[in-house]
Amino acid sequence: MFKLARKLAIIMLPILIYFGIFIYFEPYNYFGFKHSEYNGDSAIVRVREFKSKPNDVIILGDSKMAHFDMDKVNEYVGENVSQLSFGGASFNESMDLFDYAIQENPNIHTVYFGVSFYTLNKSYYKDRMSQIKTIAENPFAYMLNFNYNMEMLNEIKWFLKGEKNVASEHHKEWAHEDLYNPDGTKRKYRKNLEEYADTIYGVCTKVPYEVDQEDVKRYIEIAKYCKENNIKLYTVMPPMDTSLKELVVDPLGIDKDILNFIDEVSPYSTVINYEYNQINPFTPEQFYDGFHLDKYSGLPIFTQQLFTYH
Repeated sequence: MFKLARKLAIIMLPILIYFGIFIYFEPYNYFGFKHSEYNGDSAIVRVREFKSKPNDVIILGDSKMAHFDMDKVNEYVGENVSQLSFGGASFNESMDLFDYAIQENPNIHTVYFGVSFYTLNKSYYKDRMSQIKTIAENPFAYMLNFNYNMEMLNEIKWFLKGEKNVASEHHKEWAHEDLYNPDGTKRKYRKNLEEYADTIYGVCTKVPYEVDQEDVKRYIEIAKYCKENNIKLYTVMPPMDTSLKELVVDPLGIDKDILNFIDEVSPYSTVINYEYNQINPFTPEQFYDGFHLDKYSGLPIFTQQLFTYH
């Protein structure tokens, strides 16, 4: 019996060592041991945080809704708010998260739900909620997931280089070449804004742009549910830079899709439309790229305006 136990211990030792290394270097602070170092927007971690402390106000959406200073949000709203937005979230995934949140906390009374023409696109469909839920609730599923192991190994690489793998802060000091052409003339759009618009244009034309009407119908049902159950639903269309409007939305005729969506949703939800207004309240200098406001000059203003909206 002792010999068998010793053999099992020898077999298990490398596995235990590996799991120990994984827990130390895993990038998303899944186990809550390194909160001060974590500044990403992992769906896994945010679902775990909500499950452990389900607040009555939630934020849903993709990266445009995922990077608010939550201390400020809590201050403006007057109570603790759960952040369930994450980078790359599709429209249907955000609706899946709404369903999940309502099941976990039937006392939710306010929802800030981010939507944009980009996430309304039928070709932008992802279905990861079942995996997110499984991994969020099962630490072994997290530790055995191939992708997270690869990211853990990447964290080790950064550690050995003596550097930190820091999430993008959506901030940069722009150089002369970002603002001016090689001949010295001023660019109409900052270089990275034009490049970003080209990327979004390519995505919207690779497969012809089309609003997913089934998703819109599903969202309207969510909006009706909120109205019937006294849940305040804010449909938030976050700001986009003028370069996206002029280089993508207008040339492709997507403006009518945005306005149609607003018309369909407005009877059931308060729509806060920053995306397609005649007057853009934010300047290009306040944007990091076409969809994301600068962390210091743009995002704090949007945060205050959105979460003090009445």
